[in-house]
Order: sequence, then C-alpha cells, then structure tokens
Amino acid sequence: DFIIFRELTGGIYFGKKELNAEGTVATDECTYSKPEIERIAHLAFEYARKRSKKLTLVDKANVLETSRLWRKVVQELSLQYSDVTVDYMFVDNAAMQIIVNPKQFDVVLTENMFGDIISDEASVISGSLGLLPSASVGNSSALFEPIHGSYPQAAGKDIANPLGSILSAAMMLDHFKLHEEADLIRKAVDWTLTHGFVTRDIDFINSYSTSTIGDLVRDFVE
Repeated sequence: DFIIFRELTGGIYFGKKELNAEGTVATDECTYSKPEIERIAHLAFEYARKRSKKLTLVDKANVLETSRLWRKVVQELSLQYSDVTVDYMFVDNAAMQIIVNPKQFDVVLTENMFGDIISDEASVISGSLGLLPSASVGNSSALFEPIHGSYPQAAGKDIANPLGSILSAAMMLDHFKLHEEADLIRKAVDWTLTHGFVTRDIDFINSYSTSTIGDLVRDFVE
C-alpha cells in the first residue's frame, strides 16, 4: 500500500528538443527549478505525515545534475518535517525493489519521467492496471482519473474494469475532505474484490461486466 508523488509539469518531457539537420543527433533537455521541486515535495511530506511518516525520494543523483538538485532541496525541506523519516534510492534500484519488496515503500516522491515509469511498474503488483486511481493536483484545481487514462478498445463492450475510476472518485472525495464517504467507497471496492466479483482483466473465466461491478459498488454504498 504505497502512493507515488510524480511531478507532472517539468523535466525532460517539457524540455527543449532538438534534431540536427541530418537527423542523426537528437537532444532532449531536462530542467528543474527549486520552486518546482519544493511544490511537489511539500505535498508529499504533508501526505507522509497522514500515513506512516516515511518518504522515499527516487532519483539518479549519482549521474544527473537535476537529481542532485532534487536531493538537495528535499534534504533542506526535511528539516521542516522532522517527524517524517526520509530515505533516498536510485531509480534503477527502486525499480527492482518495487518488485522484490514493495512493502518497504509508503510515500514515494520522484520527477516526471521516473514517476511515469515506476507508477506503471507498480500497477502490475495489484494484478491489473484497471485497479489504480490517480490525481493530478494543481495549485487551484485537480483532475481525478484511473492511472491508465482512456481505454477506447473497450468502448461499448461492458468489459472495462471500473474500479480505477471508482477509486479515483474516492480520492476526489478525500481532496474535498469527505473522508468518511471516501472510506465507504473503498470498503465497497474491497468487498467486490474479496468476494470475487471482478472483470475479465483479473479473471478471464469467472468475470463480471463493468455495469455489474458498478451496480454492486453502488448497492454496497447505499
């Protein structure tokens, strides 16, 4: 049971991109500023305080200058959160540890590209990408959706796993401080999984439709 805080608006995905005239040399620039790192790090520290008070920064500080800045900023911020234990892990080791011993993680903080990769890797532990919720939280608004985004191949077939969307709704309720309601939704989801009411991505033989799972969650909540 761990959560990943991935920075979404900076890093190599948004850096300057160049290709030489011959098409033989390409460059992708990775840039991070201290305020960008502080913004997401504060959120991660505050969330760690609500859980087990442990935060892991995933970086590549042995190679990348941007990672060294991430580590420096997080070390500075950690003084403001003395009740939170902080450890540091290189991303290649983290990718391995998520498979070998996922229980060691609680709140994970990382930059954009690393977060993109390890969050998809982590989804496999649960058994299906369709189970995981996510939130993109900005300064003034937030977007809640399953971690996989859209699933056009399942449109109209009543086969998609709705639990990622339903759990995203629970995250939204938490965001609005409706924690009791959010917990009820999570209990409903746990009930369906515990009793084997699952879609075909989890059990291809003994599976139920999207709408049936949705009805069961609704009935539990009601």
